[in-house]
Amino acid sequence: CFLFVRTAAEFFFCSKHAHIDLTGLMALFGSTPPSLVAVFLSVFIDAFGGLVAMPVLPYLVYDFGGTAKDIGILSAAYQFASIFSMPLTARLSDKYGRRRFFLLGFLGSAAGFMTIGLSTKIWSMILGRFIGGCFGASMPLAQAYISDVVGTTSEMSGKLRAQLGSVFMAALIFAPGFGGGLAQFTLQTPFYVSAGMAVGGFVLAYFYLTEPKSNEEPEKGGDDLESSETSGLVDDEKEKQDKEDEEKKDAELYGKNVVYIRLLWLSAFFANFGFRCMITVLAPWLQYKFGWTSKEFGFLASAVGVIGIMANLIFYAKAIRRFGNTFASIIFSVGAGVAWATVASSRRTENGGSGNFYTGPMIYMIGAVLSTTCNAIATTSNKTLLAQYATPMTQGKVMGTVESINAIAGVLGPLVAGAIFDEGYQDWLPVITACFYGLSALSVFAIYLHSKRTGHKVAPNEKKLVDFNTVMGELIFLRSRVHELEVENERLRSTRKGAMKNWDTLREGVSAMHIDAPAGVL
Repeated sequence: CFLFVRTAAEFFFCSKHAHIDLTGLMALFGSTPPSLVAVFLSVFIDAFGGLVAMPVLPYLVYDFGGTAKDIGILSAAYQFASIFSMPLTARLSDKYGRRRFFLLGFLGSAAGFMTIGLSTKIWSMILGRFIGGCFGASMPLAQAYISDVVGTTSEMSGKLRAQLGSVFMAALIFAPGFGGGLAQFTLQTPFYVSAGMAVGGFVLAYFYLTEPKSNEEPEKGGDDLESSETSGLVDDEKEKQDKEDEEKKDAELYGKNVVYIRLLWLSAFFANFGFRCMITVLAPWLQYKFGWTSKEFGFLASAVGVIGIMANLIFYAKAIRRFGNTFASIIFSVGAGVAWATVASSRRTENGGSGNFYTGPMIYMIGAVLSTTCNAIATTSNKTLLAQYATPMTQGKVMGTVESINAIAGVLGPLVAGAIFDEGYQDWLPVITACFYGLSALSVFAIYLHSKRTGHKVAPNEKKLVDFNTVMGELIFLRSRVHELEVENERLRSTRKGAMKNWDTLREGVSAMHIDAPAGVL
C-alpha cells in the first residue's frame, strides 16, 4: 500500500511523468513482465472499485423500499449488459488491440458508479449497474493479454492466471470492509469512491499499460515505399498466402477442440449460476439466518478473500502437479458442492431458531472457507483449460464468450434467487448452489470420457506442464545451491583478506625491531 501511494504521489507532484517507474511495485510480482504488472494493477483497481459497493448495495435497495427481487434485478442488469459487451469487447480487442478497451472500460465504470451514487430511485440504480456492465470487461481482456504475452501452453500461463485470480481476491479482501467503513458516512459514499478508483485505474493504464506485441500494428515505412514497390507486392502475396495457411490450420485445430470448449463453457455456466444464486442474496440470507448486518458481512467477505488468495497461490500449483487441470477442476467442483451442502445444514439462530453459535454460524463459516478454496482452484483450472484448447486466433473469442456465458448465469441466478428468497424458501438456496456445482463437475468429467473414447488428449500439453513443474523445482534447488556456494566463496575471500592483513602487520612489526633476518625466513 505504501509503495502504491508513493508512486501515486510521485505521479501527481513530479513534472516528468515519463521518468516515473513501478520498480517497487514490480518487486511484489517477482519475475512477472512489467506490462502484466500494469494489467494486474488495473484489474485490481477495477475490481476494488466494484467490490467497495458490494456490502452496501442490498441495504441501499432496502433503504429505497425494495425487496430481494429488486436486489436480483439490480445484479441481473449488470450481467445482462455483460452478455453483449464482454464478447464484443474481446473480439474487437483481437483486431484493434487491448489497451484502448482497458481505458474505455475504466471511464465507463466511473460513469456507472457516479450514476448509482446520485440515484434516488431504484430504476436509476439499475441504469447505473447497466452502464457499468457495458464497460466491465477487464477480466477477459486481462486473460487474453496473458495469452498474448506468454502463450497458452507454458507453465507461466497457468501461474499468471492463478495470480490474476489472486489479484481479484486481494481486492475482495480489502474492498468490502473498506466499503462498510465508508457507509458509516452515507450509503452513497462508497459509490463515489468507486468512481474515483476507476478514474485512477484509467490514469495508471494510460501511462503504464503497453500494447502486447501480437496486437501491435505493423509500422509503415513511407520513405522506402516507392523504391520497393515490386518486391513489396511479392512480399504482400507471400504474407497473404502464409496468413491464409495459418488461418486454415487455426480453424482445423479449433474444430477439433470445439467440443471440449463447449463443455467447459457449460461447466462455467453451471458453476456461476449456482454461485450467483447464493452470493446475490447472501447479505439478506445472513441477516435472516443469523441476524448479521453489513459489518459482519464485510468481515466475512474479507476472510473469504484471504482464503481464496491462499488457495490460488499455494494449493493450485500443488493440485495441478498432483491431478492436472482436468481432474483438479472435477475434484474441486465436487468439493465446492459438498461445502455448500454443509452450509445448508447450519441451523438458524435468529428469531426463535433452534441453533447456537456452533450449530449455526460456525458450520456456515467452515462451509464458506471450504467452498472458497475449492471454487478458486476449480475456476482457475477451467480458465487454464479454455486457454489451452483455444487457438491463437480465437483467444479473445473463447475468453470473451465464457465471460458472456458467466454473465447469462449472472442474469438468471440473481432473478431465481430473489424470487426464491421472497417466497420464503431461503433454506433451499445453498442446496441449489451445491447441485449446480455437481453439474459443473459432470461437464468436465464428460471431457475426460470423450477424450478416452476418441483418443484425444485430455488437454494439450497438460502432461508436459506437470513435468515442467518438476523441472522448475529442480531449478529452484540448483539456484539455492549456487547461492550457498557464492556465500561460501565470499567467506573464503574475507578470510584470505584478513590473513593478508595480518601478514602485512607482522612484516611491519619485524621491520620496526630492526632484525636483520634472511629473506627466506620472512
